[in-house]
Amino acid sequence: MSLNTVGDGERHICAACGTDVRSYQFRVHPPESSVFERCVGLAWCSGCRIYCGAMVHVPRTRVLVDALASLPEDEAARLRRSEVKLVEHLERQGRRRS
Repeated sequence: MSLNTVGDGERHICAACGTDVRSYQFRVHPPESSVFERCVGLAWCSGCRIYCGAMVHVPRTRVLVDALASLPEDEAARLRRSEVKLVEHLERQGRRRS
């Protein structure tokens, strides 16, 4: 199953269930790298429990929020190695804020 969305202004809505689609982008290369602008982008629907991931271009000048900054570096690195675990962690974080 793939994640199909419908644009609604600034938001994206899951076409299958109408839930807001959440997203997260993070850098994988250091600032001095020539490929610093290549980032991982994830989007997921909590209702359907599906996600998609892709390499995305984020301009060097855009600062990305690090949702894992409060975690010890070894735990953050472990989560970044598994898209499934990362999405699950971010989903739990989102539910706590709601």
